[in-house]
Amino acid sequence: MEFLKEEVREKEKNFTIKAATVVMFFCALVEILFVTGRIFNFLLMPVIISIIVAVVFLSGFILYRLCKDNIFSRVMPYIVTTLTVVALTVALGYMNPAFRIPFFLVYFYIILHPAVILGGQYAIFTISIVDMSYFLMILLTRSRYPYIDIQTELIRLLLLTIIALLLTLEFDKNLKRIHEIRKVAGRAEDGDLTGRINEVEEVDDISFLAKSFNRMLQGETNLVRLIIEIVGSLTDMSEQIASTANEMAASSSEIVSTTQRMTEGINEQFNELDKTISTGKTLSEVSFDVVSNVKKVEEFSVGVSDSASNAISQSDVVTNNIELIGKRYSNLTTLMTKMQVISSTINKIVNTIDSIAEKINILSLNASIEAARAGEYGRGFSIVADEVKKLADSSQDSASEIGRIIKEMMESIETVTESTEEVNTAISDGSVVVKSTADSLRDISNKVLELNSAIKNIKEMISKEEDEITNIIQQVESSHGISKENSAAAEEILASIQQQSAATEEFSATSQELVSVSNKLHEMVKRFKVNETD
Repeated sequence: MEFLKEEVREKEKNFTIKAATVVMFFCALVEILFVTGRIFNFLLMPVIISIIVAVVFLSGFILYRLCKDNIFSRVMPYIVTTLTVVALTVALGYMNPAFRIPFFLVYFYIILHPAVILGGQYAIFTISIVDMSYFLMILLTRSRYPYIDIQTELIRLLLLTIIALLLTLEFDKNLKRIHEIRKVAGRAEDGDLTGRINEVEEVDDISFLAKSFNRMLQGETNLVRLIIEIVGSLTDMSEQIASTANEMAASSSEIVSTTQRMTEGINEQFNELDKTISTGKTLSEVSFDVVSNVKKVEEFSVGVSDSASNAISQSDVVTNNIELIGKRYSNLTTLMTKMQVISSTINKIVNTIDSIAEKINILSLNASIEAARAGEYGRGFSIVADEVKKLADSSQDSASEIGRIIKEMMESIETVTESTEEVNTAISDGSVVVKSTADSLRDISNKVLELNSAIKNIKEMISKEEDEITNIIQQVESSHGISKENSAAAEEILASIQQQSAATEEFSATSQELVSVSNKLHEMVKRFKVNETD
């Protein structure tokens, strides 16, 4: 399992960090011991030994930093174990054999510590490294300590190896049992409750722990099965409740909407009845005003009818007068025509007189000439001729005056004639207009009579309508009271339904929350595996 591999990796890395720290501390302590022994001449070590210890220290430091920087390999625990054994063996190699036995116990710690933490394979590797390094150390330091009994050292090493192997096997067996418990616990952590620990017939804490853990898993399995059954039933019930709540909420919303529309309709009807009552009263007032105005119109139409009758009578008189004036102007026109004829005749006579006067003047002139010739004898004739000439001149002047007067009179007659024609035209037009006006007045009189009849009908209809309006207003006022009561009742019903709808919506929300909780609970228990076939 991945999490177990990750845990093993973390354990190996932590072991490497701690072991590297111990190596660095031990190497530093050895270097201090070597330096102190060299200074005080009680422990003289070759320089190569100090170099080896320094290299081991540096290697431990490098491993420490790599692990801290999360750069790790599974060979690092083997390396740090080897470095620890090498450092200890080098230190023991230059130590008096009489003092090696207490430090010899450090080998047990170096062997058993990996066995407890990492497992038997690390302990076996450490045992082999310890055996080889210690055996080489005995061989290399034999010349330095010739009195050492190699057989004793080998027996000591063999006993160390046997005891370490026995302890390692015991630790490894317990560690495997612990790993098995951890593995089953990891599966249970992931929801798999089907795993069980193999129970061995031993009386120790690990066996008791395994049995207790198995019983706990069985109890958890039974509990989860019961929870799964309950969750299934709860999910079905919550879904049914949610469905019912949603239907109730939808029905409540529809009822609220319908009631609101009904209330609005009742309120609108109530308002419309108010308007109808107001309109009816206004209409009643208007009908009263109409009746009053109709009466005025009736009175006015009677006056108009009388005025039209008087105007017709007067127009008849005007028509007769216009006809009389027309006849008189016709006579005047005839008289003017006759005067024009007489004036023309007089003008001709005047012209004749003028011509005669000119001839008389000529004759008088001839007579004067002849009288002058006759001399004394013609003097009387000359006087007569002068008188004749004066008479002719006077006649000619009178004729000229008469001609001038006749001319002016003819011009006046022509002007009067033209004016008379215009007056005749105006009289004709006026006669037509007066006749048309008389006809219009007769039509107006007839229409006024019809209007009077219609006004009487309108008065009767308005009187009937006024009675109907009064009855309608009374009925509407009665309906208005009922509508007001209905509106108040509808408002109370709407308030009650809205409260019920709010409670239904709250119940629906609660049911939805219950569904959500049951679904979450179902998702939570679904991760548990309680049967091998799941």
